[in-house]
Amino acid sequence: MSIIVLSLIFALLISIIYYYSNKHSIKKSQRRNKIISFSAGVSITYVLLELFPTFTGLASQISKFIFLSIPIGFIIHHIIEKEIYKYTPHKKLNRILSLEENTFSFVYHLIIGVVLVNFIKQDLIQSLLFFVPLASYTFLNTLPTKPHQSKIKSFFLATATIFGVIIGILTQKIITLAWEATLIGLITGVLLFAVIRHHLPFGKEGEPKYFMIGFFIYSLLIVVSWYL
Repeated sequence: MSIIVLSLIFALLISIIYYYSNKHSIKKSQRRNKIISFSAGVSITYVLLELFPTFTGLASQISKFIFLSIPIGFIIHHIIEKEIYKYTPHKKLNRILSLEENTFSFVYHLIIGVVLVNFIKQDLIQSLLFFVPLASYTFLNTLPTKPHQSKIKSFFLATATIFGVIIGILTQKIITLAWEATLIGLITGVLLFAVIRHHLPFGKEGEPKYFMIGFFIYSLLIVVSWYL
């Protein structure tokens, strides 16, 4: 199967997950803590065991300055969110936070699409390991407290990964190894912030057992991939 077709299939799957999870809420679901804990376990395991080493391997070949892309991705998201909380009137806070999350989500999924093309071009197994936690992250990130009322808005936001893949396909001969490493670093920083800040259950919330199940299952998959 060609790189273009496989990239578009992965992007379409992420877009479908985004659109349909955006129509539902798990706030009152009895399975909420189990779903969040399991997905958080998968996501944090992928970041630490696969995404970090992949990024480190690329960055170490090019320049140590590229390592700055991880804290930049983390800090940008953190600062923008803090500034919103600090300066936005309480009545407008939810609307502005929603706009910020949607903007970050759209840009983030654009970058995912670009990087996905390069991952598929290099290694199918690596791209599959990349796809699963990103699909999980998309699923969690788009189960809002109040689902979007606008189908057009949901559809547009859902197409971000497809647009990113198209950009990646059109620019795959232009994007250098340095740019690819930088994009992976930004994704790592943003994903790390999002998982720690929004998806790891705090206090009495969450189900540690399901977090550990997510950790063990995905650790096993990653370790097996090292020997394939």
